[in-house]
Amino acid sequence: MPNEYNGRLLIVDDDRQTCAFWKLALSEAGFLVDLAHNLGEMKDFVSRYSIDAVLLDLNLGHENGLDGLPFLVSKSPLSKVFVLTAHATVETAIWALQNGATGYITKDTAPDEIAAQIKKHTKDQVAEVVSPDLGGSEFARVGMIGQSKAFMELCSRLQQLKNVDSTILLLGESGTGKEVIARSLHKISNRSQERFEAINCAAIPENLLESELFGHKRGAFTDAKVDRKGILELCSQGTLLFDEIGDMPLSLQAKLLRVLQERVVTPVGSATPIKIQTRVIAATHRDLIEEVQSGRFREDLYYRLSVVPLYIPPLRHRKEDIPLLVESFINEFNQRFNRDIGMPADSVMRKLIAYDWPGNIRELRNAIERAVVLTSNDHIRIEDLFQHLHLPANPTKKSNMGSSAPSHGATATHSMPSQSAPSAGNSASSPQDSAKNSGPGSSGNETELDEKIFQLPLTEAKQAFEKIYLESLLNDTGGNISETSKRAGRYR
Repeated sequence: MPNEYNGRLLIVDDDRQTCAFWKLALSEAGFLVDLAHNLGEMKDFVSRYSIDAVLLDLNLGHENGLDGLPFLVSKSPLSKVFVLTAHATVETAIWALQNGATGYITKDTAPDEIAAQIKKHTKDQVAEVVSPDLGGSEFARVGMIGQSKAFMELCSRLQQLKNVDSTILLLGESGTGKEVIARSLHKISNRSQERFEAINCAAIPENLLESELFGHKRGAFTDAKVDRKGILELCSQGTLLFDEIGDMPLSLQAKLLRVLQERVVTPVGSATPIKIQTRVIAATHRDLIEEVQSGRFREDLYYRLSVVPLYIPPLRHRKEDIPLLVESFINEFNQRFNRDIGMPADSVMRKLIAYDWPGNIRELRNAIERAVVLTSNDHIRIEDLFQHLHLPANPTKKSNMGSSAPSHGATATHSMPSQSAPSAGNSASSPQDSAKNSGPGSSGNETELDEKIFQLPLTEAKQAFEKIYLESLLNDTGGNISETSKRAGRYR
C-alpha cells in the first residue's frame, strides 16, 4: 500500500459546500474522505465503519457538534477527533480537549496544515492497517485479506462458526467472494483435512445436477455404465458449497430438503438411502425471501438453509481493504506471469479507492490481472486498469459513499473514476490533474467541458462545471478554504 494513504477521515459539517471543499482538498492529501451533515448521520457512519479521524464542526445548524463528542469517544475510541470552527474560543477548546478531542482547528487553516496535523496523530494506527502482520492471521493464511471494520466483523463471525455443523447461508452481491469465504471456513475448521467441493446450481442442467449431487446406480439411465457416488456422499466428512442456490430447480429443492432434514442421500436408480455427515454451505446473490414469495423457491428449504445467515459486505463498504487487495493481486499475477510490476502511483490508488466497484472483488481482481498483463511500464497506470471497461451511460453519477453512511439495503450507484469525466462527487483526481485543470484560463478545462458537458443531464453538467470552477479558485487562493468560499460567494 502506498505511503500516501493516510487513513479514513469523516467530516461532520452541515454546510454541504464547505464539505465539498474539504473533501476535494483532503482527498488530495491521501485521505479516504466521507461526509456526514448532522450528528445522526455521524453516529450511523461511525457505527458501521472504522474511522481514523473525524473533523467535527461545532455549528451543525440546530445541533452543537460538541454533543457528539462523548459518542465518538465511547464508540470509536481509536478515532482522533479534531473540533472544527470558524472562530476558536479558549473555553470551548479547553472543554473539547478535556472531553476527548485530539485537537482544535479553525476553518481558515490551510488544508495542507490540517492534513499534517491529522497525519501526525494518526500515522501509527494507519501504519498498522497499511502494513498488518498478515502472516500471523489465521484468515490471511487461507486467502482472506483485509483490515476494515466490516472485514474484521466478518472474520469474527467466521471464527465463531468454523466448527459449527449447522447449515450456513452466505448472502451478498455477485463478486464479493462467497466461494473464497466458504473455502476459508472449511480450511480453518476441524474438517480441513477432508474434501471441499463447490457446485454451481445455475451452471449444470437439471437432468445432470441430480446425478451430480446424489450419484447413480449402473443402468439408472442410458449413459450410466457404472455406479457413481454423488458429491454429497463424496464430501460426507467434508464441506459442500451450493453456489447460486437460488437457481436450483424446484424439483431438486424438495430432494435437497430431505437431505438436510434426514442427512441421507438416495442415488438415482437406487432405493437404499446412504447416511452422510456433509457440512452444507449455500450461497446466493438473490433475495430468497422474494424468490419464495414469487413461488420460485421453497419456503421450507429457505428456512432449513438459513439456520445461520451470513451477509458478505460489498467492496464499496470496505474500501480500506482495496490497497491491501491490490497489493495481493499484483504479487499473485507477477508470480503467475513472471512479471515485476510495482504498485500503482498515488493518484491511481486514490482512483481505485474512489471507484465503487459494482463487480466487487471479482472486478478488482480482473482489472489488476489485465493491468499486470498489458502494462508496458514498471507500474500500473490508470489507463491499464480502466481503458477496457465499458463505462456506464452516466459515468459522473456520484457514489453513495460521498455524502452519508450507506445502508446495506441501499441501492448503490457506481461512478467510474475518469480523467475525462469530471464530477463534483469524484474526489480521486491526482494533484497533477488538479494543477492541469485549474485556472480560469485553462484550455484543458474548456476542451473537457466542450466535449463532455452537453452529453450530461443538467444536474450532472452543473456538477462537472462546479468541480472545475472550485478547483480553479482553490488553485488561485493557494488552497485557502475560507478565501475560496468568499470568492465563490458562499461564505458562511
